[in-house]
Amino acid sequence: MKRRFWSWGLLSAAAVALSVPTASAFGGRTASCATPCSVSYVEQKVTAYKCETETKDVKVIVHEWRDVREEYKYVVCEPVITKQKVKVLEPRTKEETYKYTVMEPQHVKEKVKVCEMKPVTKEVDVVTYECVPVKMKQKRRVCETVCVPTTVEVVVRPRGCCFQACCRKADPCDHPCPQTVQYTVMKKQKVMKEVEEEVTVMQRVARTEKRKVTVYEPQMVEKEVTICKYVPVQKEGKRHVCYHETVEKEVDVHTHKLVEKTGVRVVKKCVPVEKVVKQTFVKWVPYETTVKVPVAVCPSPAPCCKGLRGCCGSRVHTASCH
Repeated sequence: MKRRFWSWGLLSAAAVALSVPTASAFGGRTASCATPCSVSYVEQKVTAYKCETETKDVKVIVHEWRDVREEYKYVVCEPVITKQKVKVLEPRTKEETYKYTVMEPQHVKEKVKVCEMKPVTKEVDVVTYECVPVKMKQKRRVCETVCVPTTVEVVVRPRGCCFQACCRKADPCDHPCPQTVQYTVMKKQKVMKEVEEEVTVMQRVARTEKRKVTVYEPQMVEKEVTICKYVPVQKEGKRHVCYHETVEKEVDVHTHKLVEKTGVRVVKKCVPVEKVVKQTFVKWVPYETTVKVPVAVCPSPAPCCKGLRGCCGSRVHTASCH
């Protein structure tokens, strides 16, 4: 791995050296007295690493849910019956005398004013209506049947001759062949027309006359009548009443007591279990390979010249000689 990094370092250094441009001085001379270096590639064996996968059995601990029987304690309420003396109210009945008031009907004669309807004869105006016949003219539409002359064509057939072969025979018949004759006949047609007639109409005429009528009018009259009144009367009776009496009794009292018990139940528990599983691992495997490594070849530097402008030793390029 170190050799691989060393080869990549040499390649980067050579690339930087080649990328730096040379500076020109007066007269086309270079600013530096050193001769430029060249790069050559040399084959070199290096150790590289590659990624490979490997599957192997590994023991691991996994957690699984298992049914486990365990004992547990629980509390239940159990009924307990105990004898206890208590005071209770028991119903009793007894007979007692009581007084009550009733309303009894009584018939009494009293004078009262009553309303009676009495007939009264009066003379009143009465309006009567009488129907009087009146003659007047009215127009109405009537339907009449009229005879209209019409021309009709009729085919007259001769007598005593065959209709189909009368004109085909050698000897003609006594009568000629059928002929078409026109007749004028009268046909009946219905015609609507408006006729003015004199008709008699009944008109209603009102008349007022006085008549004697008998009507019934209410009048208040004093009379003696028998009425029914209700009078309060006090009476005495017997009845059974209910009351409660306190009695001491021994009764069963139901109570509950907490009792602790032990039971067995099946619960789910997460239990660690060791298992062998196959796992795939990634590992780096070294291998040798041949690569081309760049090598810089630099010749020996030229001697410095002093006093010349643009050369080593001058004021401008003094620093380049070192």
